[in-house]
Amino acid sequence: MSVDILHLHRESVYPPSNGGEVRAWKTAERLATAGTVWFAQPCANSYEYDNGVRIIDIGNPYMRTKLPRIYLWNALLAVDSWGWIDSYQANKTVETLVQHPASFDLVVCESPQMIRASRRLAAHFDSKLLVNFHNAMFELLDQQLRSRPVPAPLRERAVTRLRQLEQSAIEAADAVVFQSEDDTDPYDYPADTLVDVIPNGCDYEWIASGGAPADVRAKLSLGDTTTCVFVGAYDYEPNRVAADMICEKIAPELPDVEFVLAGRNPPSSTPANVSTPGFVSDLPGLLAGADIALCPLTMGSGTKLKMMDYLAAGLPIVTTTTGTQGIGIEDGVHALVRDSPEEYYRAIRQLERSPELCGKLGENAQQLGRQYAWDNLLDGYDDILATLFPSLR
Repeated sequence: MSVDILHLHRESVYPPSNGGEVRAWKTAERLATAGTVWFAQPCANSYEYDNGVRIIDIGNPYMRTKLPRIYLWNALLAVDSWGWIDSYQANKTVETLVQHPASFDLVVCESPQMIRASRRLAAHFDSKLLVNFHNAMFELLDQQLRSRPVPAPLRERAVTRLRQLEQSAIEAADAVVFQSEDDTDPYDYPADTLVDVIPNGCDYEWIASGGAPADVRAKLSLGDTTTCVFVGAYDYEPNRVAADMICEKIAPELPDVEFVLAGRNPPSSTPANVSTPGFVSDLPGLLAGADIALCPLTMGSGTKLKMMDYLAAGLPIVTTTTGTQGIGIEDGVHALVRDSPEEYYRAIRQLERSPELCGKLGENAQQLGRQYAWDNLLDGYDDILATLFPSLR
């Protein structure tokens, strides 16, 4: 038996350019080994990739740009008309996908904006429903709103509604997958719901190969000084806040250290010792050419793909506690865990002075990183499919 799978996401994910997109695409690839995956996303081109994933357009004009699908959607959570608006935008997705010639056995939901449509489509096709939680999103929203001048009643209403929406997805789902054990705690689960934790991972062998570090350093005009790297998409608020910490509080204290902020939409203004090359295709080379990896995240949940890449590269890492979520990192064994800018630049100086500590942390990190290779982690989806569809065993 093979299964027909409808996989819904709020944004285009190929080629992946951030952690969430990588996770969604890797999941689709693995699910495609059990049948045919139609990946429904905005602005699709009906293309079929070599991995068996077929792309279809969700036909939802509200999902075509980031402003309405994320910022406006989140803002409207706090107003009385949000439920009507979310239902209306979900109708656009449902109206398109119920006309698809396939009859789906499984619907997969990747984002809160797709919850309402995913539930309705699962009911329409009488299919199983799998919900992938990239974070406990209501907690992430709460963190973000607390950092802004949002009145407490509006913040609480928005956060409560998002939690209720996520809870409704769990109650409707046949299976739910989280990225860390911590993210499972805030919710309630029906007795017959399959709940699993599948952490984020990395292309371990590719990262560990090392790429072409000399070429990357030459292209970025990096000198012989200590180089610290932070990787992320800076249109994602936790990464932007972390980048601001580097630019405003850490880099100015370490003028003789080079900082590289790699990834899309970097800050437009940075100190002289901070470079922003944008997306770097040779990620192994970038990491192999760096001396220290940084993860100064102060908000977020779930496991961080950048951390998996850092581990695989065997770099000494300085991270906040937030960066360690869902990973078996021990302070002083696999990384230095520091939670303030002052502790950060002291940790960087400590690593500069101690090649022995750098070597120990890097070796331990790379050993730990082996267990986060995508091929190993995604076996969990094979087990879920076998439970939902026993004929696949």
